[in-house]
Amino acid sequence: MAGKILFWQWNSFMGRGIERAMKKLEIPFHTFFYQLKNWESDPVFQQRLRDELCSQAYRAVFSVNYTPLITQVCEELGMLYICWVYDSPIHIRAVEPLKKECNRLYFFDRGQAQEYRQRGIDARYMPLAADPLVFSESINNHNAVYQSQAAMVGQLYQTEYSHYMTPLDGWTRGYLEGILASQMKLYGAYLLPDMITEELLESMNASYARASGGRVRIEKRELEYMLACEVTGRERRAILGELAKYFEVKLYAPNQTEEISGVTQMGYVDYYTGMPKVFSNTKVNLNISLKTIRTGIPLRVLDVLACGGFLVTNYQSELAEYFQAGEELVIYQDVEEVPEIVRYFLEHEEERRRIAAAGRLRIERDFRFEDRINEMLYK
Repeated sequence: MAGKILFWQWNSFMGRGIERAMKKLEIPFHTFFYQLKNWESDPVFQQRLRDELCSQAYRAVFSVNYTPLITQVCEELGMLYICWVYDSPIHIRAVEPLKKECNRLYFFDRGQAQEYRQRGIDARYMPLAADPLVFSESINNHNAVYQSQAAMVGQLYQTEYSHYMTPLDGWTRGYLEGILASQMKLYGAYLLPDMITEELLESMNASYARASGGRVRIEKRELEYMLACEVTGRERRAILGELAKYFEVKLYAPNQTEEISGVTQMGYVDYYTGMPKVFSNTKVNLNISLKTIRTGIPLRVLDVLACGGFLVTNYQSELAEYFQAGEELVIYQDVEEVPEIVRYFLEHEEERRRIAAAGRLRIERDFRFEDRINEMLYK
């Protein structure tokens, strides 16, 4: 596809890697920065975007993550909108804009792409990418502040689950707890959408109506996301808390969260400057994926490996497809396995370093931004 690309930038991840790739590929592009506060309503953003697109001979808009605001402008101007999604799920209320013909949508999670295709959306699949050179200047393997035996970068997903459970009867609370327990035990299977039936929603909303005088109601998508965040938070707390009984454990989260005994909370780290120092100084980096990611490889996995970090991660089917488990990263399939995995690799430094080095080589070979951008823009 010839012609100039308008790259809409916001405070997202992957931006620098994408820009570097476009320059290497000699793709003419212009970066248009605007930080949205409301991804579904911002007339100022749309007018500025419209003005920019009309000022030069652009052929397409490219963005990380999706906003229907760009779809509206591109449909009006007869222009292509190419979007690469790293979130799961997309945080928009209506799916109808996704069906517009101006869209070319790429999802990092094959399972999410399949779900959207079943709903009549031209959802394509594209794994994410990482560029080790983007992080190389920030990597420092001898920074005592960031050193630890085990660490995780990511939030604990504090939810309103307990608040929403209060008005419910005992059977419904027990059923929801059973869903959470089952989902926490299963990797490679996402149960929540099938377990949230219309009958369950009707029963829950009847309880909320009685307790609130009709003011409170919950929709299926909202309930599913809350339960997914709740079970993810429980898994992360369980693993971090258990590891902290035996090892030095640090948590890097954007907001101060509740205390976990023995875990040192380090606060926010910048994606480009602080995060690489964490990954390169931590002996065992943890990835515990948000449960809404059905099959895909989270960006966190690629970032750890791109920084030369050693990674222990939960099972995802695409991880097993793209990586050699035990050779380039280590995959756990049960929460109870994690302490022994961590103990083993803390005691076997040479093996740990070899796996980390192999993981970085895999990123350099098979997860290049140039390959992804080339395919999205020209195929």
